[in-house]
This record gives sequence, C-alpha cells and structure tokens, in this order.
Amino acid sequence: MGATPSIKGSLGAHEQSELRVSGEVKYGDVLMRVFNIKEVLLRLKAALSSVGIKHLYVFVDDFSELPEDAMAVVVDTLLAPLNNWSEELIKFKVAAYPHRVYYGQIDKTKIDEIYLDLYRLYGTTDVSAMEEKAIDFTKRLVTGRLNHFASCGLAPFAEAEDENLWRVLFYASMGNPRTLGYLLYYLHESHLIYGNTIGLRAIRDAAARYYEEKVESYFKISKFLHEGFGERASIFSLKELLESLVRRARDLKRHRDSAVLRDFSGTPPTSHFHVAVELESLLTTLELNFFVTKYYEMSDRDGRKVAVYALNFGLCEKFAITFGRPTGKREQRLYFVERIFDCTSILRQFMRQNQEIRCANCGATHEIEKLEALKVFDMRCPTCKTGTCSVTNLSKKYASILNAVAPELLLPPTELGILQTLESEKRPMYAGEIAAELDKSYQLVGRRGKTLAERGLVRRDVNDQSRRTFQITALAQSSYFDPSANDALDVCSDPDVPSTDASEK
Repeated sequence: MGATPSIKGSLGAHEQSELRVSGEVKYGDVLMRVFNIKEVLLRLKAALSSVGIKHLYVFVDDFSELPEDAMAVVVDTLLAPLNNWSEELIKFKVAAYPHRVYYGQIDKTKIDEIYLDLYRLYGTTDVSAMEEKAIDFTKRLVTGRLNHFASCGLAPFAEAEDENLWRVLFYASMGNPRTLGYLLYYLHESHLIYGNTIGLRAIRDAAARYYEEKVESYFKISKFLHEGFGERASIFSLKELLESLVRRARDLKRHRDSAVLRDFSGTPPTSHFHVAVELESLLTTLELNFFVTKYYEMSDRDGRKVAVYALNFGLCEKFAITFGRPTGKREQRLYFVERIFDCTSILRQFMRQNQEIRCANCGATHEIEKLEALKVFDMRCPTCKTGTCSVTNLSKKYASILNAVAPELLLPPTELGILQTLESEKRPMYAGEIAAELDKSYQLVGRRGKTLAERGLVRRDVNDQSRRTFQITALAQSSYFDPSANDALDVCSDPDVPSTDASEK
C-alpha cells in the first residue's frame, strides 16, 4: 500500500508509426533549410556544362519496396526538389509498381508514365493481339539471349520450336524476364544437362517448381515476420481470399450447367477470372507477389468495365487447373468475361468477413458497407467526430496458427529472405548470390547473415578460395521450414489434388 504509484504504458504500432513519420518529416524540413539545393544544382550544372553534359539521368529502382513513410521522405526531400528545380538538368527514371507510388510535389502532368502491364504494354483493344505481342516479346527475349551467349536459337534445345512452346513459355512467365530466367534455369537442371530436349511438359513442370519454391513460400515465411499480429493477420487474410479464388476455379472445371462450358469435350480452362475495377485494389498484394496477374481490362456481358486476372500458371499446374482460353471461334475472345468467371461476389464476401473499419482514436468499429460513405468525409469517425478510421484485414481462419508462433522466432523481412533463399537453394551461398536473389546489397546480406549466425540460424564458413559462405543450419530448418507444417493453400478436396486442409493441423 505504501508503494509509490506509477503508470506504465507502451505505444501501439499505429502511434509508433505516426511518431516515426512525424520525426522524418521534421528531419526533411530541417534538411531542406540547411542544405541549399538550388546552389548545389547551379554548381552541378556549371560543372557538367564544362564537359559538354546537358542532362544527368538518375535511375531509381525498386522504389515501391520502400515503406510508405520512407517513400514520402525520399520524394519530398530528394526527388521532388531535384526534379522541379533543376530546369531539366536532372531526369529521373523511377521503377515502381502500380498503386505503390507517392508523387508529393511532382506534377504528374509533366512526367511520362510508361506502364509495363500486359494489357497496357501490348495492346488495349483486343486480347488476342495482346497475347500475340506478348508471346513475340517472350520469343525475342529468349532468342536474343541465346544468340548472344550460345550463338544459336532455341531449336537445338527443344523437342519442337513451335507456337505452342512459345505460348506456354509466355503463360508460365507472363513476360517477366526474371521469372523466365528461373524457368530456363530449372529446365537446364532437369533436362539439358542430361542431354534431353525440352517440351511442353518440361515447361509446365518447371513452372510448378517455380511456384512452389519462389511464390508459395510467401505465406509460409510471412507468419514469422517481425510485425504485430494485425500486420501478419492482414497477410494471411489474403491467403484466404486466394484460396476462395482457386477453389472457384477448380469447381468450375466440373461445371456443366453453363452453356459456355457445356460444349467442352475435355476439361475447360478456368484459370482466369474478372472483378469490378473498383475492387481490384484488394488483389494488389497478391499481384505483387505473383499469385495473380492482371491480364486485361474489358467490358463484361452486362457492359460493366472489369479487370481480368490470371492465376499463376505454376499454381494452376499444381492444382490441376487448365490455363488459357479456347481460340477456335472469334466470339471466344470474350471467354474471360463470361458471367461464370465473375468473382466480384467473392471479393465482396471477403470484405464483409475479413475486413474491419476501426477508429484509431476511440476504437469504434463500423460496418464495411459504410466504407464509401466514410471516404467522402476523409475517413472521419462518425462516433467520436475527431478520429480517423482505417481498414484492417483480419484472418479468423489462420489466427490460431499465427498466435502459435513463438515471439523469439519472429524476424525482419531481410533475415527471413536470407533463410528462405538458403533453404530453397540447399547449398552454401555467397553474400552476393543471396543479394541478387533478394535485390539487396551484398554488404547488407553480410551484416544480416552475421546476425543470423549469432542466433545459430546460419553457418558462416570460409571456403577454399578464402571467401565467406552462408548455409542454413538444422535449427533454422526445423524452426522455419518444418516439413510437417502444412502451409499449402487449403482449397478443399479434389480428385486430382491431395487435400491440404489447414484444420487438419
């Protein structure tokens, strides 16, 4: 009773984020006042002009990988001032994902935006023309590399170099050069080093391997992410959404009530689906991690503008979903927007079940149906009138799994990426090799690898060439990649695919 009263408390993730952003904004203001950018630009321009240089091009890669608060600081204190005040001296080339760009004071009307989406890059008027151009790009990319490094085309390595082979390569990679590189590497390992040529079956197997080793691991490793429960639950709520989409695609394989699918003698393709364009933001994270790809935009049978998406080709191979569309008849160009492929209702149901609108000030929750009305008033809370509401994704299905993860196993994204790379490669690796996989610097990988070694998760050895190598330990293998843990998608039973019900855990 005589003890001195005291109050102990801690800041939540939201309050910490606000303080961090506030501090960075203040730092940016101080930097702008102390560091005279205009004077630096004048001196830089004079120096470059003396050697005949009129423009300085600066390439900023992986811009969208920055957290949103850091992205704002970079733009407000560096990109925008240099872009706006350099009088065309400095020209930035910034690589970013759609919907993950912060412009700040940069005038959008004075910059060129070049989109690399399939439908925007290769044509927006006809899906057949888009596919033909994308296939041609895939062919030119592979042929060009082979001519440069092997002085030949694909013919010596393929069973038959025809249009079907290039089409399947495009489906498997969606025209992504990095994905295409992995596929060719897997084909070399499985066929070419044994003197065997590659065919359609080999490409399909390589795509399935790429999905299982590089894409599917996103959810497996994210449960160990050093974030709050809410952030991890948000990721796993998207796993539930993906499971619903895959389950729908598999159910449609046996759907014969629709006239669209009734005429198929074999298994109809059900890999693509469409949603109302106002809901496509729900699929952004799944698209960034290559589970789905935005394929096209067109009008559906009811005249609504919809976004067409394709499931990952390797995912379709794993779950026995036929990929593509029929091409025998001209009217089948509209196959993707038939009503049976409308998954808008699945996304709306996901919002009702897995999304919550909560006020950061008073904690009041509001129904998801009120979201559009709240947006009109800048998400101002109607309960307390002062707080700001935000949308949070919840995962009720996987909450118990996330709660079961021991806190000491949680790691930052880079450390988890290092472990994932070492586990998938199953060999000692140099820091530079891991860095290339993660799009990080080898110095960063070296520092983080040392931290992992101190925790007994990585071995740091010196090989015969006196170079440092990294290798995953048995402790890390059992802690993060337990083969008995069923982390695959739960898409219920199917005669072609083994069940992976999460409830069996």
